Amino acid sequence: MMGSFIEFFALRENPFNITPDVDFFFMSSIHQEALASLEYLLETEEGFAVIVGEPGTGKTITIKKFLSQIPDNVEYAYILFPNLSPEEMFRAILEDFGIKIPENVSKNRLFSLLRDFLIQKKKEGKKVFVIVDEAQNLPVETLEELRLLSNLETDKEKLLQIILLGQPELERKLNLPQLRQLKQRITVMYRLENLSKDEMVDYINYRLAKAGNSTVRISPKVYDAVYGYSGGNLRLINQLMERSLMSAFVKNKHQIDRQDVEEAASSLGFEKKGGKRWAVAGILIGVIITAAASGYYFYQSKNPSGETDLKNDGKYTESIKYGTVIPDRLNMRKNPELGSEVLYVLKKGSRVEILEEKDGWARVRFKNITGWVKKEYLEQQDEQRNAG
Repeated sequence: MMGSFIEFFALRENPFNITPDVDFFFMSSIHQEALASLEYLLETEEGFAVIVGEPGTGKTITIKKFLSQIPDNVEYAYILFPNLSPEEMFRAILEDFGIKIPENVSKNRLFSLLRDFLIQKKKEGKKVFVIVDEAQNLPVETLEELRLLSNLETDKEKLLQIILLGQPELERKLNLPQLRQLKQRITVMYRLENLSKDEMVDYINYRLAKAGNSTVRISPKVYDAVYGYSGGNLRLINQLMERSLMSAFVKNKHQIDRQDVEEAASSLGFEKKGGKRWAVAGILIGVIITAAASGYYFYQSKNPSGETDLKNDGKYTESIKYGTVIPDRLNMRKNPELGSEVLYVLKKGSRVEILEEKDGWARVRFKNITGWVKKEYLEQQDEQRNAG
């Protein structure tokens, strides 16, 4: 059945296979920034990176893309589904590095074996990573052991860097009081999100092209329907598009229509997303209208004559400070101090809004993220904005 489905559309392979395939990695703005954050970790001696996201947002394929382009001087252990005790974690890491483990050894001996391995690799001029996928399953005591493991270092360099991938539960776990020391060591924290509608359209067309598409035609309403059911989630998009192609195949047609998507969604048990979002938007719009009306009433009570005390026919301008990032990478931190938690890594040329300045630091906004950066690493500009 599947072979016929692929041949019918003159495809080389299934374009919407849900198995993470680096050849089909789509460089959306979100995933590009996540990849850049991992590359930043590779270039530095920072200890911990954390990438979180809901299921289906592309955590695994992003790390696989990262691993596909690392240089030869990097070695790594990849641990999956890690509901492991500290001792089991040490064993899993050693086994993934191909290190022979003697029988009946203690946890301390396992730690020593790993330390000796890391020291040898550093002498060989190599970097070593441990990557833990689905890290929200790690017990608290195992996460704390990983922190201790990350402390291993020479006089100048760390011996090990650790990347944790997980669902939002991981971030909540890292906020536990007993893990505060671990959280302080996290220098890269990135949250993956679903695709926007425009990026979803590009994603679908990209995957079809990568699979050798020559005969698939897509009705414009298909994109609306797929986004309505998937919300831009990569996994859900793949499931819907695969079923939609199969629906068209069964009907012996090369065009995917909205009806094919509806049938696919029904067979998968999907419901349309965004109902609550629109309800919230409606409430917000109501609040804004009410606030605007209240503001107008207040102004009229202060200016009963209706005359304005503003220049330029009731309009005025305000000065807004912006900054452009100068270095290749710039940490945006939670507080204005070195060692504070890194919220985001800005790239060279990124443009941020400067909200305030304090003791050589600037509090800035980039997209929807607000944090502190060293002011000296920004090229500042003032702009006038019409606020009337």
